[in-house]
Amino acid sequence: MLEALLEPLGREALGRVTLLLNHVLSAEPEATRRLATQAGRTLGIQWQQWPAMLPPPRTVWTISPAGLLDLDEDMLLVPVGVGDDQTLTVSLDGTALFGWVLGGMAGRPPMEIRGDAALAAEVSWLADHLRWDIEDDLARVIGDGPARILDQVGGALSQALGAFVQRVRGAA
Repeated sequence: MLEALLEPLGREALGRVTLLLNHVLSAEPEATRRLATQAGRTLGIQWQQWPAMLPPPRTVWTISPAGLLDLDEDMLLVPVGVGDDQTLTVSLDGTALFGWVLGGMAGRPPMEIRGDAALAAEVSWLADHLRWDIEDDLARVIGDGPARILDQVGGALSQALGAFVQRVRGAA
């Protein structure tokens, strides 16, 4: 029953994640150029260390000829483990990913890549080189000065939250 209630929310969230990923990809012409060479191939996400009370989101994208990601809406309804024949599977550990985000998203995101070697090389390159320039996006909306201040405040909050999480983990 919980899955039926959360499914529309998960579908909407994945749509928003897809828009964000495509925004980051399109900001770097080399990224879309590289992915365009892999058009038609599929990329699936396999979640590990996912909260037990939530069903893991079924995520499969098809790479478009423009080098962007198209969410495969039909795969959202297929149970995990069925139809897992993506060209490439990226395994993400929810706990490690959360720690990476709290750490300011420095360096390569924690992931394991399995599948087609050519597509794996491109996804690996993306993981090493792509970063979302939040400050730049904010500056387009509110100006350079306020965007810089918000970026600094956000960084400080992220560091404080990360330190808090580390203390809580150490106490447990």
